[in-house]
Amino acid sequence: MRRIGATSPTPGRGGAPPRSSLPRATVAPGTLELVARATAFLREHHRQPLSVRDLADHLCYSPSHLTRTFTAVAGVSPIGYLSAWRLHEAKRLLLLPGVGVAEACYEVGYTSVGTFSRRFTRDVGLAPGALRRAADRLAESSLPPVSLLAPADSRVVVRLTLPAALRPALGPSPYQWVGTFPTPAATGPPATGTLRRGLVEVEVPVVAGAPWLLALLVPDGAGVNDHLAPDRPLVARHPRPLRPDAASDPLVLEVEPALPWDPPALVALAALWPG
Repeated sequence: MRRIGATSPTPGRGGAPPRSSLPRATVAPGTLELVARATAFLREHHRQPLSVRDLADHLCYSPSHLTRTFTAVAGVSPIGYLSAWRLHEAKRLLLLPGVGVAEACYEVGYTSVGTFSRRFTRDVGLAPGALRRAADRLAESSLPPVSLLAPADSRVVVRLTLPAALRPALGPSPYQWVGTFPTPAATGPPATGTLRRGLVEVEVPVVAGAPWLLALLVPDGAGVNDHLAPDRPLVARHPRPLRPDAASDPLVLEVEPALPWDPPALVALAALWPG
């Protein structure tokens, strides 16, 4: 059984070593600080038409070096992160009473409602106008167990571990999502996956085209926003793509709070399989 931890040797401000998708030996001094500064700038200025050059000039780095470093740590490019953060902010706005699709579109930096709607639908899993209706349904129902299966030559057994300090906030029966995705970010519906209550061992098919294994925990008794647009979710990620044709030992993934450079979980899982 393999236990997957994705920590780097560079300490964070709180004393605990922050995670990185880079192997331990390749995290250069200052790398995570650079990525954190880049992330903060992208979030603060997400409404503006930013380019990699704008970000690189602000940080005094070359665009190519910055893109390589950011992508290695975050799993997506700086512009990919910016796009994901804009859609995350749009989800948050659309869940507020009285906010329409056009208002959310322009507020997060898009200039075309059509482009915004297409990208939102692709990455969140439903149209922006449907998110508010899905939230209303979710508030009046409970989520059933979900098993999203597909024909596969291999399957992987996944077990999540949770630090004791995080358990009180989750409650006795948190919602455990485990799925496989085409990219390292949870964008678009998963190819395969499960929803269960509590921390339970699950078996997930591994299919071609969706090699990235991601998990998300939502607290027992969570509100609609915690399900559909969590600000800092508890996540676990396998650091490398899985091979559908390769046998795998059971995986043990450690759950941790998402870091600032972790792409937001865009897919509205709870809205795709209503009770």
